Amino acid sequence: MKIKSESDMLARLEQREAELEVINSVQEALASNINLEGIYDLVGERLRNLFDAQVTGIYSFDHETGLEHFQYLFEDGERLYPESRPLNNIRKWIIDNKSILHIMEDADDAIFEITGEKHVAVPGTRLPKTLLFVPLIVGDTVMGCVSLQNLDRDHAFSESDVQLLSTLSNSMSVALENARLFDETEQRNAELAVINSVQQGLVAEMDMQGIYDLVGEKVRVLFDAQVVIIATFNYESKQEHFQYLFENGERVQPDPRPYDKIRQRLINTQKLISIEENAKEAFTTITGEAPTAVPGTQFPQSMVFVPLVVGDTVRGYVSLQNLDREHAFSESDIRLLSTLANSMSVALENARLFNETEQRNAELAVINSVQQGLVAEMDMQGIYDLVGDRIRDLFDAQVTGVVTFNHDDKTEDWKYLFEDGARMYPNIRPYDKIREKIINEKSTLNIAENVAQILSEIKGEKIKPVPGTRLAKSLLYVPMIVGDEVRGYLTLQNNDREHAFNESDVRLLSTLTNSMSVALENARLFSETNRLLAETEQRNAELAVINSVQEGLVREMDMHAIYKLVGNRICEVLNTQTMLIRTFDHDKELETWEYAIENGEQLQIEPRPFIWANKHLIKTKEALLINEDYIETAKNYGDTEKGVSKGLPPKSAIFVPMIVGDKVVGSISLQNVEKEHAFTESDVRLLTTLTNSMSVALENARLFNETTRLLNETEQRAAELQTVNNISKAMVSQLEFDALIKLVGEQMRETFKADIVYLAIHDLKTDMLHFPYYYGDVAESRPFGNGITEKIILKKEPLLVNHDLEEAYEKIEAEKKGEMVESYLGVPIIAGKKSIGVISVQSKEQENRFTESDQRLLTTIAANVGIAMQNAEAYQKLQAALTDLRSAQEQLVQQEKLASLGQLTAGIAHEIKNPLNFVNNFSELSLELVEEMEHEIREMRREMEGKKSPLEGGSERSEQGDDRTKIPNHPQNIVTDSDSSNTPLPSESPEQAGLNPLSRGEAGSSPQMDLILEILDDIEMNLKKIHEHGTRADGIVKSMLQHSRGGSGKMEPTDINDLIKEFVNLSFHGMRASKNPINVDLVFELDESIGKVPLIAEDFSRVIINLSNNAFDAMREKVTSKDPQGFENLGGLDDYLPKLTLQTHQKDSTITIEIKDNGPGIPEEMKDKILQPFFTTKKGTLGTGLGLSITNDIVKAHGGSLDIHSKSGEFTQFRIMIPV
Repeated sequence: MKIKSESDMLARLEQREAELEVINSVQEALASNINLEGIYDLVGERLRNLFDAQVTGIYSFDHETGLEHFQYLFEDGERLYPESRPLNNIRKWIIDNKSILHIMEDADDAIFEITGEKHVAVPGTRLPKTLLFVPLIVGDTVMGCVSLQNLDRDHAFSESDVQLLSTLSNSMSVALENARLFDETEQRNAELAVINSVQQGLVAEMDMQGIYDLVGEKVRVLFDAQVVIIATFNYESKQEHFQYLFENGERVQPDPRPYDKIRQRLINTQKLISIEENAKEAFTTITGEAPTAVPGTQFPQSMVFVPLVVGDTVRGYVSLQNLDREHAFSESDIRLLSTLANSMSVALENARLFNETEQRNAELAVINSVQQGLVAEMDMQGIYDLVGDRIRDLFDAQVTGVVTFNHDDKTEDWKYLFEDGARMYPNIRPYDKIREKIINEKSTLNIAENVAQILSEIKGEKIKPVPGTRLAKSLLYVPMIVGDEVRGYLTLQNNDREHAFNESDVRLLSTLTNSMSVALENARLFSETNRLLAETEQRNAELAVINSVQEGLVREMDMHAIYKLVGNRICEVLNTQTMLIRTFDHDKELETWEYAIENGEQLQIEPRPFIWANKHLIKTKEALLINEDYIETAKNYGDTEKGVSKGLPPKSAIFVPMIVGDKVVGSISLQNVEKEHAFTESDVRLLTTLTNSMSVALENARLFNETTRLLNETEQRAAELQTVNNISKAMVSQLEFDALIKLVGEQMRETFKADIVYLAIHDLKTDMLHFPYYYGDVAESRPFGNGITEKIILKKEPLLVNHDLEEAYEKIEAEKKGEMVESYLGVPIIAGKKSIGVISVQSKEQENRFTESDQRLLTTIAANVGIAMQNAEAYQKLQAALTDLRSAQEQLVQQEKLASLGQLTAGIAHEIKNPLNFVNNFSELSLELVEEMEHEIREMRREMEGKKSPLEGGSERSEQGDDRTKIPNHPQNIVTDSDSSNTPLPSESPEQAGLNPLSRGEAGSSPQMDLILEILDDIEMNLKKIHEHGTRADGIVKSMLQHSRGGSGKMEPTDINDLIKEFVNLSFHGMRASKNPINVDLVFELDESIGKVPLIAEDFSRVIINLSNNAFDAMREKVTSKDPQGFENLGGLDDYLPKLTLQTHQKDSTITIEIKDNGPGIPEEMKDKILQPFFTTKKGTLGTGLGLSITNDIVKAHGGSLDIHSKSGEFTQFRIMIPV
């Protein structure tokens, strides 16, 4: 037993000696190694060889970031390099307890018990069975740990292993701390050396860019960074300017760019920003947006931004960026960079102050020299040249300009312009929005970059340079201000680079501009005094000329004599080479040369379109003076003829408008073909005064000629009226169509003594052109084509051709039909709004046979023919309708024993309804036309009576009777269907309607007028009979339709929009012909994209008629009743305008029809009953109560639905929805 104890003791001693030997060898190696990485590798290799462990690891802890870094990791014979990872609970336990953690068995359970988490292996390794962790403690801080792990067996490490590992760990902790302190000392010494060398360089450098380059190069050499940036901030433009940028061994010079939120944070906090890892995520967190690299660079992995602070302002920053790895910059790197940035900030501020002092001295010298020159100069152009030349020598600008404004015509004049070494002389041009900005804001405009973009934003359009120049990259405008007015500006422009002008340049140019403004004002006042003296003498001479011309004008009443008098006098006084007097025809846009002379030779020119100058005069009503660059100026005003109408192009010109009232009636022009600046402002003034005098004289002559013409025209009108009376009397006696046509033709032949007379009728149904009357030639019916007759029908306008008929055919692109003649007159026959035919008279042998008076007379006759033809046609259709009605009544009697009359009444309605509606509608229309004709005759008589001499009372009668708005039935006062007030019924007489436009006993009436009125009374009586019988027939048909309850039952494709328009209009005209008509505004809002829809047309038309009739009845009740029973809140009936709105639209496979009136609405208590059979709100026998019930049944039979929306007192809307 004793022997065994001694043996164990000996073994322990040997083990102890071996451990001490290991410890000594490790400590010796550590003492000779001051490199951190070397210490980790040395200890790791020794531990791997000493212990029975497949895993040997040395870890360091970063307590700020909460990460552990794998300094040494060996597993199963292979060196591993895992990424850093967050400290897990095992590491946190070691840090908190500062003691060894030895897990000999059940490793997973033990770790779970300690950490509360499942044991997870380092990526690329296996989970161990035995674990030993020994902390590396420096002072009171756990800086890391050493770990041995056996992957195969439990209890792999003995107590001696733990003791040995603890001893080695303690030794390594001491060695690591010594190495860290040594590195920091060395780093500090190196930093001080760098700082000293940089500061020495900064002391000797006063150029700011030199400072940027010096510091940039030093920083690039010192630090492990692929990117070095030195940038400054421009707070006005909110941009950063890259003064130094180096990336991957190459100097980069990007353009300035707006600074982002990283830079804004530097400015706001004045503290450095260090991003060591996850750079893109950190950037996004700070800025709230995805990162963007400087153009030409890539985004870094590590970044440091150190602000350049001067006083309380961040002037810029210095940045280090590593593109390849995170945690690239240590605390010592950041400290050194901050020190260098502070030194550079001081040096930059010193350099800036030095430069400003030098600049100020130079500016004062320049200002003094310029002001000395200005004091001695009184010529304004001399001042412009003096200042322009000085500025051109002083500044780095390829363009120097001095510009003045003319605020009256809003133009700018370049008094001095120098670009790229050459003096330029641009034309005067309108100033743009850039100049308006200078004028309005009265402040300097300095555009340092993005010139094209900024100028385009100001102007609102793409910028264009001054002709002959190129667009600048830097722009500076300084306004010339006198008092409170901007008289012009000075501009510097650099065409090669941006940011060409600094604050000192702006200040110096502003001072020079102010000095020049004072000098210019002094020179202007001097020139103005001399000008006023000369102008007084000029005015006296002008007055003498004006007086002599006006004396001649007073004696002249002939217009051409006036033109000649003024033209000769102007040529004599102003000694001009070319002088023109032109008058304008605004309707045809033609100018007539009334007087034209060039170099003593008189010119004769045919009327021609307005030239550019006259268009300008008409638009502005102001004189135009052109003293240079005439052709170019003409082009600018839209000229296309190289500035000349006839003869030589001028070099100087004056254009003065002739104005009568508010209208430009002509112009006077003076031109000089030899020299520029031939005319002065006084010439313009004199010519304007003479032109005004001539305008008055011309207007007097025109009024004299007009009076003479009106007297002649009155006699012509009286003769025309007699002819119209004779023809109308003959036509009124005929109601047979063929006899009427023959009568009209004979009357035309006798009236116009024409070689050829024809009357053509267009049959719309067959699209044929018939000639029921043709004298002097033979013409057969033909398809409606492209002849001259067809052109008149289509255009609804008369055609008068007095010569060159073939040319007229070509002009209107018509085919030649029939015999060619020398003179042709054709007018359309108008019925309502349609042209139904043509009346034509022609001469085979004589040109200029027909006059405008003939055209007017034939047009009046054609209008009467249209009315007579409508009456005849309406009479024939009424006779046919009555015959059909009698036949239908006989059939009804024969079928009275049948159980249902629906089929018969439907057939009767189909056969009779359309012609009956035509008769009723056109008889009503004819009544209106008769009323219009009565009015026209009365107006014609008033015109004849009004043109009598004042002694005969003509003038007084004209003044009293010229107010046409007092004539009850004048077209201006006739209320149409869309008006809000009621019109007299067609069946009422003029006396009943309060019209009585012409009483045959009226004073001043002639026998011819009385005869016309008798004829019109006969026409009116016939039309009323037609309308009376038509209305009676319509009532019979409606009564029969009330008994009809079915259609053909056949679904056919139907244009629903056309059906709605047809039957709403049918219902409307039925209402208008009823006992109590009202005016209703029909509004059709129909979806034209809806095609044909399968419907039973006969049935569905009844739906539209029933709903329309109900709407008209409701609106009539609202119009005629002040307090209708059952409806409330109707107020404002005096302003009530009945309106029926019809809408269609299609969505998917459903068509919706909406019929809405603005009547009294339907009370809520009646809505549920309104579709029930026999329910009605109408009094007495006015309704059966079946209309809406039948309507609802028809809609349901089509698979649709009928909905009612109403608001009492405001509207009712029926909505029909039909599936397609």
